[in-house]
Amino acid sequence: MSNQEGIDTRTHSAYILAAGRGTRMYPFSQLISKPLLPIVNIPIILHSIKRLLLAGINKISVVIKPEEQRIQEILNTVYPDLKFRFIIQKEPLGTGHAVLQIEKYVEHDNFIVLAGDSLFSADYLEKLSKTHLNESNIITLSLEEMNYEQMRKSSTVDYSNGRVWNIREKPLTRAEVLSNLNSAALYIFTPAIFDALKETDKSIRNEYELAPAIMKLINLGKRVGGKIASQVYHISNAYDLWNTNLEFLTSVELEDSNGNLIGKEVENPTPNKVTNSVIGDFCSILDGVKVQNSVVLPNSFVKHDITNSLVLSDHSVSFLGE
Repeated sequence: MSNQEGIDTRTHSAYILAAGRGTRMYPFSQLISKPLLPIVNIPIILHSIKRLLLAGINKISVVIKPEEQRIQEILNTVYPDLKFRFIIQKEPLGTGHAVLQIEKYVEHDNFIVLAGDSLFSADYLEKLSKTHLNESNIITLSLEEMNYEQMRKSSTVDYSNGRVWNIREKPLTRAEVLSNLNSAALYIFTPAIFDALKETDKSIRNEYELAPAIMKLINLGKRVGGKIASQVYHISNAYDLWNTNLEFLTSVELEDSNGNLIGKEVENPTPNKVTNSVIGDFCSILDGVKVQNSVVLPNSFVKHDITNSLVLSDHSVSFLGE
């Protein structure tokens, strides 16, 4: 039941949640759908799909907004031989609601669900799958270490001896924090999650969230496991997008001697003034302008010197001091 290489075939289907509003990424996500914002000139969602494929997962579905056509176009163009399924989430009612949308399409007893703005290595995906199957978990959570300020926007878990004993969504105070571990937006579920979600009420944020549904199963004595990830890339806000681009820049092949990744059809009369930066396709940089440690997203015009900045169209934010 396993591939000779890659993930066990019992967990070879994945569902990418890509219907979020991307409010923490405003105004950039208003111009480019968040899953399509680029990391080293490649949309986030394509990085995610590449890693799934490397792990042997080739049945991939994507949950999208009703008006989202561009994601479908790009995925079908880049991977014409893959038969993607696109599932519509009509209302932005939270991660739990997004997971419920996939119920009628699930074909396996174990399936992967991951956020469209988080990246995990193929090696970790394989290890998480093995943990899930070897321990006969009803759910397996990806876990990562996180400080309180980060956890306030995510979740906190009580984890020991290979099991998750408690999970709490977006703790409001330090007293509500269960540990320094959070649930890292990658899950291996069984169909039991669907009934648990249907029995879960909306949160105070007016959303259907996963943590209460997972707690229902824990309280029933079901085994919920976890595995700690050593490195996860969350691209939640503008700083994450800028920082992840520059981190990935160190591992891509560069043709530019100044440490830059330059996209297609870029107008830059003074290229020696651009250093350690990612420049997207169809960008223009005014003659003599310096660009340092910056990320210029596609179809942008840079008119003045920038350092440690993220630029898209007329929007720019600087991370000086970060």
